[in-house]
Amino acid sequence: MEFTLEKCKTKAAYSAKLPQRVKLDLTAISKKFDVILETKILLVIKEQDIEIIVHGYGELMFKECSDVKLMEKIAKKVYSIGLPLDKKNKSK
Repeated sequence: MEFTLEKCKTKAAYSAKLPQRVKLDLTAISKKFDVILETKILLVIKEQDIEIIVHGYGELMFKECSDVKLMEKIAKKVYSIGLPLDKKNKSK
């Protein structure tokens, strides 16, 4: 699964992005993670004491974390749950 993980220019956060915008299944993601906030367009979830903003269009924002390996692991988990099946198969 391809995505980029880079530090945001304006925030003290990291952002994971897919090569193109994809509608994530927020309902499926919310069933597998500890949800702090849920709206129609985004989720705020907690995984291993890290807050992650999951945007419906596919961007993940990691708040107050600098462990790149952990963020990559969490991003793979979120995307594996939230991506539509056709996108999962293409990105393998």
